[in-house]
Parts: sequence; structure tokens; C-alpha cells
Amino acid sequence: MIGLSCHSRNYGAGTPDEIFAFIQKLGYAYIDVDSVGTIPQHVVLANPQKAAQLTKELSEKHELQLAEYFLGAVAVDGASVDNSQTDPVRRAAMYGNFARICSYAQLAGFRSIMGAAGTLNKQIGFDRSFETAAATLSQLVIIAAEHGISFHVEPSRASLLNVPSKAIEMAQAVDGLKYTLDFLHFQVNGYSQDETMDLLKYTGHMHARQAAVGWAKCPFEHGEIDFDSIIKRLRGLKWDGIIAMEFWNGPDEDAAGMNAVEQTILMRYHLKGLIKKYEL
Repeated sequence: MIGLSCHSRNYGAGTPDEIFAFIQKLGYAYIDVDSVGTIPQHVVLANPQKAAQLTKELSEKHELQLAEYFLGAVAVDGASVDNSQTDPVRRAAMYGNFARICSYAQLAGFRSIMGAAGTLNKQIGFDRSFETAAATLSQLVIIAAEHGISFHVEPSRASLLNVPSKAIEMAQAVDGLKYTLDFLHFQVNGYSQDETMDLLKYTGHMHARQAAVGWAKCPFEHGEIDFDSIIKRLRGLKWDGIIAMEFWNGPDEDAAGMNAVEQTILMRYHLKGLIKKYEL
């Protein structure tokens, strides 16, 4: 089954109720909930049970199934902790906070949590940063599994996994790790889509938006990502997951007169046609 979701951050600020209501009106079945503006991480950490009850009530009220909690890096005392962090005290605190977040996700009814892949720690160099991040991710996978939640990370252009081959290496090093894959992060830097396609077998969730070499979040009509090939490959893999429309405007998109709602609806329409085209 390939489902289609909408990222809660796409359309700007609003109360959680307003955000859920608008995404329901757009006709989505699933929602990805972000941890910055919709259900903030600090709110979850303060009271996982209360935050889960609120999220579950919103989901039921607006008839939206909870797909992925868009977390990013786990915070300790209000500051993000990178997966390449070597301080054992901060790492232990980070694991404890992640367990609280997993408890929230489990109680609310999410399928998965998206964490951060980790970045280069210049003090220890790339190889040790990679090894440290792998050890961290292994522990996060275990904690999530204990709560019945899938744990994914996004191999982004700002992370240690900004090259497809490195993302494959990490997936092979960390048992049970899956990706939230966004082809934009590799397309914008000119990597062949064939290289990125090799990551699909390690993918549990996806983000969909168009991009071109050197042009992130380009308008749909200028996009170079071949979603026809992607959906065909997913069908061949008998992939069971959710593809989330992810597109919010920054200053460049505002200046170009782009509309986030239009871009996500165009992408959803395109993907719905491809999913039907390759029905099993």
C-alpha cells in the first residue's frame, strides 16, 4: 500500500486545530506532524501523555491518520544533541528524552518518527563522526522498537549522509534503520537519480517535492525528479509506506510567487496517477 500524506508545516503558522482542519479540507488521508510549530518537541518532553492525547483527539476529529512525527534532532535542556556527539552524559540524556518522545508517538498512534542522521563533528573528523552516529542510531532504533515505532532518518544534503553511497553504508551498518527519503537532497547537488534509487530498499517513508540541479524546491513544471520511475520501483519492491507532500515557502519561493498549496496539490495529483498506473 502506498499512502499519501501532507506535512503539517507546509502552509505556515496556525493552531494545531487550524492546521489539521485545513489539511483535511485539502482531502488528505494522512498527516505528518512537525515538532517545531505543530506539536513542539518541548511540549512532548514536558508531558508525553498529554501531548499524545491532544494529537490523537486532533487526528480523530479531523479524520486524519498519523503518519510520521517529524522530529529531527533530539533536544536536551532546550539544545539539540547531534548524533556525532561524544559526551556520554549528553548522549545518555538524549536517549532518555527520545524514549519519552517514542512514548508520545506510540500513545498518539504514529507509524514512525523521523530523526536526524547526524552531521560532521570537525573535532573528531568524518570517519569517527560516522562511527559515532552509527552507534547512536543503533540505540535509537532499539528504543523506538521497544515502543512499537519505526525509526527513520532523512539522508539530507546537510548531514553525514549527503552522498548516496554513504547513506547505503549507514543503512548497512545500523540494523533496522530505515530512511525518510527525499530525492531533492541529492538531485539539487547533481547526483544521478539511479544512485538515489538504490536507497529505496532502505526506505520506510518518503517526502515528495520537485527539484532541479542547483535549484531546490523548484516549481513542479521545472522539476527533474522522475517520479514515474520511483513509483514503478516502489511497486516492484512491494513497498508499504507513506509519501508525504513536503513544500513550504522560504524567502526565495515567496519572491518567485510560488504557492505551497498549489505545489503540493500538483504533486499529489501526479503521484495518484502514477500509483494507479502501477497498481499491482
